[in-house]
Amino acid sequence: MQALNCPNCGAALPQKAIKASDLVSCEFCGTSFRVPKTLTPEPDMGDLILGADFSSKTMPGWEIINEELLTFHKGKPSELRGSYAPHTNTYYVLKSSGFLDDFDASINMKFTDGEKDIIRAGFYLRFTDNGGYAVMVSVIGSYSIGYYKKDEKNELKWEDLLPWANHTALRAGMNETNRLRVLCDGEQFRVYLNGTLATSFKDSSFKRGKLYLAVAPTEKSNLGISFSDLQLREVLK
Repeated sequence: MQALNCPNCGAALPQKAIKASDLVSCEFCGTSFRVPKTLTPEPDMGDLILGADFSSKTMPGWEIINEELLTFHKGKPSELRGSYAPHTNTYYVLKSSGFLDDFDASINMKFTDGEKDIIRAGFYLRFTDNGGYAVMVSVIGSYSIGYYKKDEKNELKWEDLLPWANHTALRAGMNETNRLRVLCDGEQFRVYLNGTLATSFKDSSFKRGKLYLAVAPTEKSNLGISFSDLQLREVLK
């Protein structure tokens, strides 16, 4: 039997959720929906164009960064677990092998260790040597959106599009799973937190680049994290 994905947040549902009844509920965002007979994505989600099997370090389409800090675990779902020492800069975990323009990216994240007030993780979008966007989620139930762009000294400088803000859809605390989903469609962006639309905005600074999975332990705290169910989908027009 094929996996079933929630049409709202994109999370993969366990096979046990698909019973004799044709109505199921997503354990991540709480959306109830009818099971399509073919178990294909609902119309509001594009086709899966690139996934990641975290049970193995062999993941076509993705490049692993700082592999010595990662472990790969089989299961339903399989998990990628990372353990990072305090650091002044962001750590990259994975990056797409190719450049991307329009896409729908989503992942489950669960913080397992670190100082609660400051650790965070998320996506770097359309990223190149000249900068790109970032959407980050913290362990205390907040999120932030911004971009890096080179300044007059040719150094990457951070600019806020949305400063850190709490959101009721996020589950705060250690060992709580949250799903981040970001849709990039031209200059239009939408950010979903556990299936709930958190914000949308328009910006045309960056047209294409690589997709990075990133973590930020900061210089004051280590960071432990578990990732699962990474999906890269087409954006429906």
